[in-house]
Amino acid sequence: MRKILKTTRFSKDIQNLSSDVQKVAWRVVLLLSKNVLNKRLAIKKLEGYKGIWRVKVKKDYRLIFTFDKENLYLLRIKHRKEIYKRRID
Repeated sequence: MRKILKTTRFSKDIQNLSSDVQKVAWRVVLLLSKNVLNKRLAIKKLEGYKGIWRVKVKKDYRLIFTFDKENLYLLRIKHRKEIYKRRID
């Protein structure tokens, strides 16, 4: 199981989401920390970024993350229409 590390941006992003989206997001994060390549999560690599991935959280929300052998780094979480507008890393 990987250690979960959150960026300040991620912490601010998740506070602005509804409680039901937050609950689903944390379930997804726990699955990622256990097995980052879990096929049920259908993660995708972000084009134009090296080693940065995204996963769906609920229907219209995306969580952007990266990982190494020991850690899972949570970068951003926002509505799909907003998450790609700004620089991610």
